[in-house]
Amino acid sequence: MQYKITLTDTSKKKVYVNPGVREGIYLYPGEIKKLRLEDGSELEQDEFERIRLEYALPRAKHRAIAILAKRDKTEQELREKLLQSLTDTQSLEEAISYMKACGYVDDTQYARDYLYFKKGRKSFLQIKMELQKKGIPAEVLETVFEEEGSQQMEDILEQVRKYMRKFPEFDFPARQKVYAHFARKGYAGDLIREAIDKIEELEE
Repeated sequence: MQYKITLTDTSKKKVYVNPGVREGIYLYPGEIKKLRLEDGSELEQDEFERIRLEYALPRAKHRAIAILAKRDKTEQELREKLLQSLTDTQSLEEAISYMKACGYVDDTQYARDYLYFKKGRKSFLQIKMELQKKGIPAEVLETVFEEEGSQQMEDILEQVRKYMRKFPEFDFPARQKVYAHFARKGYAGDLIREAIDKIEELEE
């Protein structure tokens, strides 16, 4: 199979090598010159693959490392970020696989850490929904939340205490409002009631 080369200048002074299929790779002008690639010429498939492995794949890996150096990301988040600057999805996916193999991207550990830091401020339901939006697979979420077990009193107690302070007189209507507020957030009913009772007992 032969690919036809199309060289296109970009705003970043890179050059697009179009292999005549769905996508191509980015090369710098100096690399184009070194490889003696000319617009309209043809390139054998094995030669194109050699160029991709030598130039495009390392570039994708370096970009992924730069992204992850700023903040941990889920596999989906990293893919979305890389797609903003890369059109070569083969190198992109190989770069992600490399990051996973090195342990730089680990959706299970990401979910565990996220749950650990958020459980004192949000319900498990809220946390699970946020992780779903980040692309964490359902089977990973099931494993992580099963490991954690049910939400504990310490995860909600301080939140309930702060919210109860909004009511000068904590009568029955106020109690109902507190209960409804935390129920909407996804906390279990018995946990909310227990937290309210405990705070009332401590403040008597």
